[in-house]
Amino acid sequence: MQSSIYKALRSACLAGSAVAVMFGSAASYAAASDASEDTSAELQEVIVTGSHLRRTEAETSAPVQVVTAEEMHESGYTSTQQVLNDLTANGQGTLSQSFSGAFASGAAGIALRGLNVGATLVLIDGHRTAPYPIGDDGYRSFVDVANLPFDAIERIEVLKDGASAIYGSDAIAGVVNIILKKSYQGAQITGDAGLSAHGDGFQYHTSGIFGLGDLDTDGHNFYLSAEFRKQDAITYAERGGTFENRDYTSSGGIDATRGASNILNGGLPGSSTGYVTNPAGGIIGFMKGCSAALFAANKCTYNDTWDQIQPPTENINIMGRFTQAIATDWKADVNVAYFESKSEQDNRPDGPTQTSNGYQGIAFGPGFGPTLLPAIGPTTIPSTNPSYPTGTGTTGGLLRYTFLNLGPGTITETDAKTYRVVFDVDGKVAGWDVDFSAGYTEVQLNLTGLNYINNTNLQAALNSTTAPFLVGQPNSGAIDAFVAPPLYTTDTSKLSFGHLGATRDLFPLPGGPLGLAFGGDYFVRDQFGVAPDPVSSGQEAVGDFSNNFTVGTQQVASAYGEINAPIVKQFDLDGAVRYDHYNLSGGKASPKLGFKFTPLEQLAFRGTWSLGFAAPGPGENGKAGESFFAGTIADPVLCPNATNIKAAGNFAGQCVLALPGLQGSNPALKPETSKSYTLGMVVEPVPDISATIDYYNIEIDHQIVPGSPAGVGAGQLVRGTNFTPLPEYQANGTTVLTTPPVAPYAYYGISYINANSIKTTGFEVGLDFKHTFDFGSVESKATLDYITKYDLISQGVTYILVGTHGPTFYSGDTGNPRSRIQWATTFRQTNWEVTGTMNYIDSIADIDPSIVAFGYSPQNTCLEALTNSGGFAGTVYANQLAAGNIPSNVGCTVGHFITFDLYGSYDITKHFNLHASALNLFNAKAPLDWVTYGGALGAVPWNPSLHLQGAIGQFFNLGATYRF
Repeated sequence: MQSSIYKALRSACLAGSAVAVMFGSAASYAAASDASEDTSAELQEVIVTGSHLRRTEAETSAPVQVVTAEEMHESGYTSTQQVLNDLTANGQGTLSQSFSGAFASGAAGIALRGLNVGATLVLIDGHRTAPYPIGDDGYRSFVDVANLPFDAIERIEVLKDGASAIYGSDAIAGVVNIILKKSYQGAQITGDAGLSAHGDGFQYHTSGIFGLGDLDTDGHNFYLSAEFRKQDAITYAERGGTFENRDYTSSGGIDATRGASNILNGGLPGSSTGYVTNPAGGIIGFMKGCSAALFAANKCTYNDTWDQIQPPTENINIMGRFTQAIATDWKADVNVAYFESKSEQDNRPDGPTQTSNGYQGIAFGPGFGPTLLPAIGPTTIPSTNPSYPTGTGTTGGLLRYTFLNLGPGTITETDAKTYRVVFDVDGKVAGWDVDFSAGYTEVQLNLTGLNYINNTNLQAALNSTTAPFLVGQPNSGAIDAFVAPPLYTTDTSKLSFGHLGATRDLFPLPGGPLGLAFGGDYFVRDQFGVAPDPVSSGQEAVGDFSNNFTVGTQQVASAYGEINAPIVKQFDLDGAVRYDHYNLSGGKASPKLGFKFTPLEQLAFRGTWSLGFAAPGPGENGKAGESFFAGTIADPVLCPNATNIKAAGNFAGQCVLALPGLQGSNPALKPETSKSYTLGMVVEPVPDISATIDYYNIEIDHQIVPGSPAGVGAGQLVRGTNFTPLPEYQANGTTVLTTPPVAPYAYYGISYINANSIKTTGFEVGLDFKHTFDFGSVESKATLDYITKYDLISQGVTYILVGTHGPTFYSGDTGNPRSRIQWATTFRQTNWEVTGTMNYIDSIADIDPSIVAFGYSPQNTCLEALTNSGGFAGTVYANQLAAGNIPSNVGCTVGHFITFDLYGSYDITKHFNLHASALNLFNAKAPLDWVTYGGALGAVPWNPSLHLQGAIGQFFNLGATYRF
């Protein structure tokens, strides 16, 4: 069998051939061309991400990828989030705005080396910025890359190496440094508009920048940048096909169409019109729009009009920068910015409390709980309600209804406003380069929940004889607002920092001057996030709205030192050490060593070794907690015969009990620690061609993970106090309402612990070709990331996860592809250019061997993964999988994914430019992923984090720029 790397390279070559055909035989022409680029210019010394010392990128011992502003535009995208998502080093655990089930609703994050978003440190101009107020999975801190500017960026530097010795906590996998424009002269406006080939997902983007003053001649520069971007939603209903079909009876599955009776809902499906049952689950009658005959024929169904491929978003970015030369070799810089990111995540509609024993709330929030509240009964509707079924001969019953008359589903609106003020001063004192920085950043997140049912109000409105809530019929705005009052909360994340550093060349060595840097940092981080009162108080069964809260303060004082010793001209040695003290978790020292050996001008070897750490944040050891779905269990008392759900003595609903989990913080947590090293080489056989290959090895110990119902960090099952009678199965298959001998389980209480280890290794290859011919210039850049190992070690057991769906326990179940490739080629002439970009993502197996470590059902085989993962196959093929059959049209592997993007730009005059792009030019389809829960919590077989462009399809954008 061909290896994955061979397939990846073969696919890259095929796509590269298409680029070559499109651009012409540039390589052949190169042999006949005597044109060459001027390579004699000296490289300017700058501060490169991963060091405090002034140097050039070529001198670094660690791999750094630079994405220029020009390359960002040539990608065809108009948002920084999209550019970062396509980085080949971005892997498992990456967070997408299209994952509607995320705790961190409305945000996006990057996960270098597949080590989740908490292991990648995102900086702006080398400074920390406030993280999103809600952590990934409710606790893992990260910076929201959906709330970053686009046109104000000068370049993005991606350090693909551990960097705790330079930056402190969180830089285990690497660093993404967003570098904003330092100065600007002139004025420019840009406008873009685009839409998909389906005519939906309309997007427009406009920006402007104005600047004046030359820092060299005038001694100052000021510029102001502003941009606005808006994109419309794309829903599953607008795509149809796989995104909408839920009837798989033709291939041996079940009809899981919403409103259809099947084995999963026990003949009591959701309903867009409404029906009434007795306490034992027998249907009494139907509201208008459905009847017993239509119901029996599965004709009372309804479609998914809410789930999204792409959410509607809106971004506003305004930034001003003033730089003033104070004296010789001194300058001061003030940067003020406002970034705003709005998004809307739509989920399934809410419903009434339908279990026969009602609902028992749990009060859980900062400083209180978890506390069980008195139980409230199931939602009933009296016969006095005008929408009650006629001719039933009953006075009331239990209501079954999906509240589509309130709207297409439940909606979570997010509005994240970032405020940023940073002051920098740098200059020279007695031969030392000195820099001082101080700054404040704040993210204010306004969350609004719409169409979430307040069950107490609903019951009152159903019972009302003056202003009743009508099931399946229009109601007044006042009644709708009473039944589903909006949920509001405001979360904040604040970070203040100060920095003082100094560098200088101490004395000459045979290879150059010995460089020294030292300094200190101090920052304070405050996080305040609470759920809306009706959610945290536990008074209402608020369905999908997350009860997540974090209240805490982190104070960090740090000192660092760094040296660069060019021992001889061919050998350069780096060393750095940093000590960070956290008020909540103590102190940690982080050393780092690096070298670069250049035996030939065209060949260099480089490597690093470092220790790193990630300190527990307020979401892990502050006043924090969250509620979530913890899986299903069989109650050993109320379901004594779990292998036969309808066996006599079992209580209905207790053999597959959907168990809420309550996660609490742990003040005793230790930091995660890491050991990593890289080893690579840089080859430049001729001035126009260069190549890099780097090997990385990262080991993370004491990983902070949540507990689970069984396995690592097992906690405590807590029974409620609700003894309302439940249907108990009898020997003849019927049910009788019986008071249970014990109350049903109410929740599972767990906390965070230091438990697992992660070991990952791999290679990254970079190729760069750049040449100027008589007819124009060609530039081609390719990057390949290939993972050789990704192991999770828990309780002494090693789980091999590379190329699988594991670890599915984290983030949005993205999967763990072995390889990713990006290849971009640009052809330029005097006034126009064309860029083609190929992106390749490797296939992944459906399995996740590690899930058992977290107490969940195994996914070691394809059958187990399809059955137990919570993905689409477990719904529409539940019958086949239960019989041990894998349906013929369901794959055990998620196929590889290749897209090709095209960008073109033409200068009509020196002032006016037109540009256009076609994303996913060949309309590559997203591969089917039958096991992920990332697609609207398993509502459709696709993976939004890896294959979003395949679901959108072809997308075309046209824009213009005018330079004054």
